[in-house]
Amino acid sequence: MTPRRTPKHPARRSRPGQDGSGISGGPPGGPGIPRRRSADDPQDRPPRRRPARHRAMALATALATACLCLAPVPAAAAEGITGPCAIAPGDGTDEGPLAPGYVRPWGHKRALMLMVDFPDLPAATPARERARFFSGYGDRYLDRASFGQYRLETSPSADWIRMPRPWSSYGITRGIPTSLMRGYVQDALEAAHRQGTDVHGADLVFVVADSNVPAAPTVSQAHTFDGLEAGGTRVHGAALIFGRAADSALWQRGNFVHEANHLYGLPDLYNVAENASVEYAGGWDTMSMAGISDLLGWHKWKFGWLDRSRVGCVTSAGTTEHTLAPLSSRDAAITVVRTGTHRAIVAETRTRSGLDRDICAEGVLLYTVDSRTPTGEGPVRVVDARPHSGGGPACADRLPAELAELSDAPFTPGRGHTFRDGVRITVTGEAGDGYRIRVHVPREPGR
Repeated sequence: MTPRRTPKHPARRSRPGQDGSGISGGPPGGPGIPRRRSADDPQDRPPRRRPARHRAMALATALATACLCLAPVPAAAAEGITGPCAIAPGDGTDEGPLAPGYVRPWGHKRALMLMVDFPDLPAATPARERARFFSGYGDRYLDRASFGQYRLETSPSADWIRMPRPWSSYGITRGIPTSLMRGYVQDALEAAHRQGTDVHGADLVFVVADSNVPAAPTVSQAHTFDGLEAGGTRVHGAALIFGRAADSALWQRGNFVHEANHLYGLPDLYNVAENASVEYAGGWDTMSMAGISDLLGWHKWKFGWLDRSRVGCVTSAGTTEHTLAPLSSRDAAITVVRTGTHRAIVAETRTRSGLDRDICAEGVLLYTVDSRTPTGEGPVRVVDARPHSGGGPACADRLPAELAELSDAPFTPGRGHTFRDGVRITVTGEAGDGYRIRVHVPREPGR
C-alpha cells in the first residue's frame, strides 16, 4: 500500500472571525498560463467568435442586455446559495453558503493597499506603479465576474511604507502560522498610521511588497482576524501580496484576485498535499489556477451574483431539459442537482468569451461540490470529458502536463456523464451561444 503523503502546508480550518480564515499560500500559475494572453487587462481583446449560425441570437442577446451595461451597483444583495438546492455549510472555509464573518462581495467596497518595503530591502519601483500593477487588473476582474454587481475600489498608500523590521526577520514563507501573518499586518498598519495613511473605512487590506522581495506569488496569504486595528480602526480581513520580478505578470495579478476571493469566503481548489497541483479543478476557477479563467458558476451563486432565477434547481426524480447560456454572459445560468446534505452536482456553459476568452475547449462543464471537504482537499471536482488527453492540442503550451489535463474537460453535444448516485447529464445540442442539457435523476435528489 502506498503511504499517504503528509501535506507540506496543511490547510487550517478555523471559522471567520476566529483570528484566521484557514487559508495559506497562493495558487499555481507561471508555466501553466497561456503564453498568448496579455496580462494587462482581464478582458483586453475580443473573444473568439462562435459559428455564424449563432451570431444572430448572440446579437439579439447583446442588444437586449446593452442597457444593463452601465447600470449602477445594486444596493441590496441577492440571496446567494439558498432554496431547495442549497447545501449545508461545512466546518471552515468551504463550498457551503457564505458564512458570517467574511467580506460580502456585493455593491461597493473599499480596499486599502499598503505598499511596504524594508530596511534591508528598500523598494526599487515607484509605489503607485506597483499598486497599479495589481489594482487595475483586480478591480476590473471582479467587476466583470460579478456582472457589475460588485465594485472594489482599491486605494493605495501614497508612497512606500517602511516596515519597522528587516524583511529577513519576519520569516515569511508559504504556509506561515496565522500569528506570524498577524504580526506582519499589524506592523504594516501601525507604520502606515505613523506615516499619515488614512486607514479608516477600509473593508479589507492588502499588504503589498515590491518585486525585489524574494517571495513568489505562492507565498501570498489571506486571513480574517479579530482585534486587529490601527488608529482606532478595526481591520477584519487582510491579504499579503507577493511576486518577484521574474514571475509571470498574469500569475501575480491572478493571485491578487485569488487572495481577495479568500476574504470573501472561497476555499482553495488546488491540492495542498501535492505541492498545489490542480487535478481537482484545473484552470476553471482562479481558486485553482490563477490568471486563467472566470469563476465557477457555483461561486457566483454563492456570492449572490447569480440570483435564483438563473439557477435551474432539480428537486425531483425524472428527466428535465435545461438551456445554459455562457457563464460570461449576463444571461448566465447553471443547473444544480442536490445529491446530499452537503453535496451537489453543477452544470454550466463555458465558452471563449469574457474572462474565459483563453480557455482551451468550449462546452458544458460538469463538477461536484462538497462542503464537508476541506479547503485544499478537493471541495470541487471537475469531471473530465476526455480523460488522459493531456488537455488536447489546444493546450500544448501549458506545461507541465498536470496543469493541462482538465483543459478540455467540457462536454459537447452527444456526450454525457453518469455520476455515482445515478444522476446522468447529457449535452443534447447547442442553443445560441450556449448549450442544452438533459438531466436524468433516478431517485429523489438528496436521498
